[in-house]
Amino acid sequence: MSQYGKMADMELVAYLATQDHAAFTEIYDRHWRSLFVYAQIILKDKEEAADVVQDIFTTLWNRSADLNIANLKSYLLIAVRNQALKAIHKTNRADVYAAELAACFDRDACNTDDAFNLRELCSIIDRAVENMPATMRAVYIKTKYEELSHQSIAEELGITEHSSRTMLNRAMNSLRTKLSPLLSLLLFFCKI
Repeated sequence: MSQYGKMADMELVAYLATQDHAAFTEIYDRHWRSLFVYAQIILKDKEEAADVVQDIFTTLWNRSADLNIANLKSYLLIAVRNQALKAIHKTNRADVYAAELAACFDRDACNTDDAFNLRELCSIIDRAVENMPATMRAVYIKTKYEELSHQSIAEELGITEHSSRTMLNRAMNSLRTKLSPLLSLLLFFCKI
Protein backbone atom coordinates (compact mmCIF):
# COMPACT_ATOMS: atom_id res chain seq x y z
CA MET A 1 0.00 0.00 0.00
CA SER A 2 1.36 3.40 -0.95
CA GLN A 3 1.52 6.37 1.39
CA TYR A 4 -1.64 7.68 -0.31
CA GLY A 5 -3.61 4.59 0.68
CA LYS A 6 -3.19 5.53 4.34
CA MET A 7 -4.36 9.13 3.88
CA ALA A 8 -7.82 10.45 4.69
CA ASP A 9 -9.93 11.80 1.84
CA MET A 10 -9.29 15.42 2.77
CA GLU A 11 -5.53 14.91 2.71
CA LEU A 12 -5.89 13.45 -0.78
CA VAL A 13 -7.98 16.45 -1.84
CA ALA A 14 -5.16 18.76 -0.73
CA TYR A 15 -2.69 16.81 -2.87
CA LEU A 16 -5.18 16.69 -5.72
CA ALA A 17 -5.31 20.51 -5.73
CA THR A 18 -1.63 20.44 -6.73
CA GLN A 19 -2.41 18.05 -9.62
CA ASP A 20 -0.85 15.08 -7.81
CA HIS A 21 -1.65 12.12 -10.06
CA ALA A 22 -1.05 9.51 -7.34
CA ALA A 23 -3.58 11.25 -5.07
CA PHE A 24 -6.10 11.30 -7.91
CA THR A 25 -5.51 7.59 -8.57
CA GLU A 26 -6.12 6.79 -4.89
CA ILE A 27 -9.36 8.82 -4.88
CA TYR A 28 -10.46 7.02 -8.05
CA ASP A 29 -9.63 3.57 -6.66
CA ARG A 30 -11.29 4.35 -3.34
CA HIS A 31 -14.58 5.75 -4.67
CA TRP A 32 -15.14 4.46 -8.21
CA ARG A 33 -17.13 1.32 -7.28
CA SER A 34 -19.58 3.02 -4.89
CA LEU A 35 -20.17 5.88 -7.35
CA PHE A 36 -20.75 3.40 -10.17
CA VAL A 37 -23.31 1.46 -8.10
CA TYR A 38 -25.06 4.70 -7.15
CA ALA A 39 -25.19 5.86 -10.79
CA GLN A 40 -26.44 2.44 -11.86
CA ILE A 41 -29.27 2.57 -9.31
CA ILE A 42 -30.39 5.89 -10.75
CA LEU A 43 -29.82 5.14 -14.44
CA LYS A 44 -30.51 1.39 -14.50
CA ASP A 45 -27.88 1.07 -17.25
CA LYS A 46 -24.28 -0.12 -16.66
CA GLU A 47 -22.67 1.60 -19.63
CA GLU A 48 -24.36 4.91 -18.97
CA ALA A 49 -23.48 4.67 -15.26
CA ALA A 50 -19.83 4.04 -16.13
CA ASP A 51 -19.86 7.05 -18.49
CA VAL A 52 -21.32 9.30 -15.79
CA VAL A 53 -18.71 8.24 -13.23
CA GLN A 54 -15.91 8.66 -15.76
CA ASP A 55 -17.16 12.17 -16.56
CA ILE A 56 -17.18 13.03 -12.85
CA PHE A 57 -13.58 11.90 -12.39
CA THR A 58 -12.48 13.70 -15.55
CA THR A 59 -14.06 16.90 -14.26
CA LEU A 60 -12.52 16.33 -10.82
CA TRP A 61 -9.03 16.10 -12.38
CA ASN A 62 -9.50 18.99 -14.80
CA ARG A 63 -10.88 21.36 -12.16
CA SER A 64 -8.94 20.07 -9.14
CA ALA A 65 -7.01 23.30 -8.64
CA ASP A 66 -10.23 25.35 -8.55
CA LEU A 67 -12.42 23.11 -6.41
CA ASN A 68 -13.21 23.83 -2.78
CA ILE A 69 -14.30 20.44 -1.43
CA ALA A 70 -15.31 20.16 2.23
CA ASN A 71 -16.39 16.49 2.09
CA LEU A 72 -15.08 14.43 -0.83
CA LYS A 73 -17.59 11.57 -0.63
CA SER A 74 -20.56 13.97 -0.48
CA TYR A 75 -19.13 16.03 -3.31
CA LEU A 76 -18.73 12.97 -5.52
CA LEU A 77 -22.18 11.55 -4.70
CA ILE A 78 -23.88 14.87 -5.44
CA ALA A 79 -21.93 15.23 -8.69
CA VAL A 80 -22.94 11.71 -9.79
CA ARG A 81 -26.57 12.34 -8.85
CA ASN A 82 -26.69 15.58 -10.83
CA GLN A 83 -24.92 14.10 -13.85
CA ALA A 84 -27.20 11.03 -13.82
CA LEU A 85 -30.31 13.20 -13.67
CA LYS A 86 -29.01 15.22 -16.62
CA ALA A 87 -28.49 11.98 -18.53
CA ILE A 88 -32.05 10.86 -17.74
CA HIS A 89 -33.44 14.20 -18.85
CA LYS A 90 -31.37 14.14 -22.06
CA THR A 91 -32.53 10.69 -23.09
CA ASN A 92 -36.20 11.27 -22.19
CA ARG A 93 -36.35 8.03 -20.17
CA ALA A 94 -37.72 9.78 -17.13
CA ASP A 95 -41.20 8.23 -17.41
CA VAL A 96 -39.74 4.93 -16.16
CA TYR A 97 -39.33 6.46 -12.71
CA ALA A 98 -42.78 8.02 -12.24
CA ALA A 99 -44.24 5.23 -10.07
CA GLU A 100 -41.23 5.19 -7.73
CA LEU A 101 -42.21 8.36 -5.88
CA ALA A 102 -45.36 6.83 -4.42
CA ALA A 103 -43.37 3.91 -3.02
CA CYS A 104 -41.06 6.30 -1.19
CA PHE A 105 -43.92 8.11 0.51
CA ASP A 106 -45.65 4.84 1.42
CA ARG A 107 -42.56 3.62 3.30
CA ASP A 108 -42.57 6.77 5.45
CA ALA A 109 -38.77 6.52 5.74
CA CYS A 110 -37.64 10.05 5.06
CA ASN A 111 -34.80 11.68 6.96
CA THR A 112 -33.59 15.29 7.06
CA ASP A 113 -32.08 15.17 3.57
CA ASP A 114 -35.30 13.65 2.28
CA ALA A 115 -37.32 16.42 3.90
CA PHE A 116 -35.11 18.99 2.18
CA ASN A 117 -35.47 17.15 -1.15
CA LEU A 118 -39.23 16.98 -0.62
CA ARG A 119 -39.41 20.74 0.01
CA GLU A 120 -37.36 21.32 -3.13
CA LEU A 121 -39.67 19.02 -5.10
CA CYS A 122 -42.71 20.90 -3.76
CA SER A 123 -41.29 24.23 -4.87
CA ILE A 124 -40.60 22.78 -8.33
CA ILE A 125 -44.19 21.50 -8.47
CA ASP A 126 -45.47 24.92 -7.44
CA ARG A 127 -43.48 26.58 -10.24
CA ALA A 128 -44.79 24.02 -12.76
CA VAL A 129 -48.37 24.68 -11.60
CA GLU A 130 -47.84 28.45 -11.97
CA ASN A 131 -46.84 27.90 -15.61
CA MET A 132 -50.04 26.01 -16.49
CA PRO A 133 -52.80 27.68 -18.50
CA ALA A 134 -55.18 29.60 -16.20
CA THR A 135 -58.16 27.21 -16.31
CA MET A 136 -55.99 24.10 -15.95
CA ARG A 137 -54.17 25.70 -13.02
CA ALA A 138 -57.46 26.63 -11.36
CA VAL A 139 -58.82 23.09 -11.74
CA TYR A 140 -55.62 21.58 -10.37
CA ILE A 141 -55.53 23.92 -7.35
CA LYS A 142 -59.20 23.48 -6.55
CA THR A 143 -58.92 19.70 -6.80
CA LYS A 144 -55.63 19.13 -5.01
CA TYR A 145 -55.40 21.97 -2.51
CA GLU A 146 -59.01 22.96 -1.87
CA GLU A 147 -60.27 19.37 -2.30
CA LEU A 148 -63.37 20.41 -4.23
CA SER A 149 -65.37 17.94 -6.30
CA HIS A 150 -65.40 18.15 -10.09
CA GLN A 151 -69.04 19.21 -9.91
CA SER A 152 -68.22 22.13 -7.59
CA ILE A 153 -65.26 23.16 -9.74
CA ALA A 154 -67.38 23.03 -12.89
CA GLU A 155 -70.04 25.27 -11.35
CA GLU A 156 -67.48 27.72 -9.97
CA LEU A 157 -65.49 28.02 -13.22
CA GLY A 158 -68.44 27.81 -15.59
CA ILE A 159 -67.21 24.66 -17.35
CA THR A 160 -68.61 21.15 -17.62
CA GLU A 161 -67.77 18.44 -15.12
CA HIS A 162 -66.18 16.46 -17.97
CA SER A 163 -63.96 19.46 -18.82
CA SER A 164 -62.90 19.66 -15.18
CA ARG A 165 -61.84 16.00 -15.20
CA THR A 166 -60.04 16.43 -18.54
CA MET A 167 -58.16 19.52 -17.31
CA LEU A 168 -57.06 17.71 -14.16
CA ASN A 169 -55.86 14.75 -16.24
CA ARG A 170 -53.85 17.06 -18.50
CA ALA A 171 -52.41 18.91 -15.51
CA MET A 172 -51.29 15.65 -13.88
CA ASN A 173 -49.76 14.38 -17.12
CA SER A 174 -47.93 17.67 -17.55
CA LEU A 175 -46.52 17.45 -14.01
CA ARG A 176 -45.47 13.82 -14.49
CA THR A 177 -43.60 14.72 -17.66
CA LYS A 178 -41.85 17.72 -16.13
CA LEU A 179 -41.00 16.12 -12.80
CA SER A 180 -40.18 12.51 -13.58
CA PRO A 181 -36.39 13.11 -13.81
CA LEU A 182 -36.45 14.05 -10.13
CA LEU A 183 -38.35 10.99 -8.98
CA SER A 184 -35.46 8.54 -9.12
CA LEU A 185 -33.41 10.86 -6.95
CA LEU A 186 -36.11 11.09 -4.32
CA LEU A 187 -36.61 7.33 -4.39
CA PHE A 188 -32.90 6.69 -3.91
CA PHE A 189 -32.72 8.94 -0.86
CA CYS A 190 -35.79 7.34 0.68
CA LYS A 191 -34.25 3.86 0.29
CA ILE A 192 -31.05 4.70 2.17
